Amino acid sequence: MNRNSVVSNGTVFGLWPLGRSIVVVGAVLVAIFVLMEPEASQGLGLVDRTLFWITNVGLALGALYAASWLLLPRIMHHLPAWLALLLAGVAGAALMAPFGYLVELVQPESWEMADDGDWLDVFEKAGIWQGIVAEFVEVGPQVLVVWMAINLPFFASRPTLNDPPGPGGDGKRRGPVDVEKDEAGQYAEKVRDEFLSEIPKSLGTNVLAISSDLHYLHVYTDLGRCMILGSLQRAADAMGEDGIRVHRAHWVARKAVVKIIKDGQQWYCLLQNDLRVPISRRKKSTVAGWFGHSTKIVPVKSSKRGAA
Repeated sequence: MNRNSVVSNGTVFGLWPLGRSIVVVGAVLVAIFVLMEPEASQGLGLVDRTLFWITNVGLALGALYAASWLLLPRIMHHLPAWLALLLAGVAGAALMAPFGYLVELVQPESWEMADDGDWLDVFEKAGIWQGIVAEFVEVGPQVLVVWMAINLPFFASRPTLNDPPGPGGDGKRRGPVDVEKDEAGQYAEKVRDEFLSEIPKSLGTNVLAISSDLHYLHVYTDLGRCMILGSLQRAADAMGEDGIRVHRAHWVARKAVVKIIKDGQQWYCLLQNDLRVPISRRKKSTVAGWFGHSTKIVPVKSSKRGAA
């Protein structure tokens, strides 16, 4: 890991966070469809064709984003990751169907195409619900393919090992375990173990930082980094008093912080593996109070380095 690198949430080939990736994927899809002129927009002029695909691609990606936000937090910890993502994609396609049907009803006459007379066109004209079902059958597979493509980096990702590992790289959990746990303590330990079990064994369980990206978590240990499906709130709850959320998208382990860096208006936690984790403005006083007595707060010259 590069010295003093800023924590990053890249999910599309390490370049962009997932939220921004959806926008990038949308722009690429619109450009491809406008240039290739698929059957759905065949015969439309350049302006109409562009607006047609911006509308339809925007609806699809918006529905996928909404479905992932509504559904994934409720199922991601109870199902295999591939199945949870598949169900979210199907839900996104189902969510898009009524809106797609509504667009067809109100779209300009210049966008309307001649009916092929196939069974789906006949079924669509039978009523509102039939039209919605026909829309789902027609666009569902394409929406699902786009969704799985967006999440492809997760399926292709492998744990990234540090070379050499940071200090304290035995991968063992720190601190004694109280033999006489009450019910709450037992539950907290169970939640913690469940979260740590999702981290590849090669990375150990000495978690230094966790960074969220929509429905993904980037987990940094003293041995490396991995990407898992999960929510930052659940991860922070599982880790308990071991650390603190220093940003709405970042959690750090208390013992991993070497010092706090003030770079102009931006504050960072510098971790033992040389990783910089940005501190939000609202968390500055909390972080200073938590780490201030045992951690140096070091001002540096202002630079153009941006937060993740």
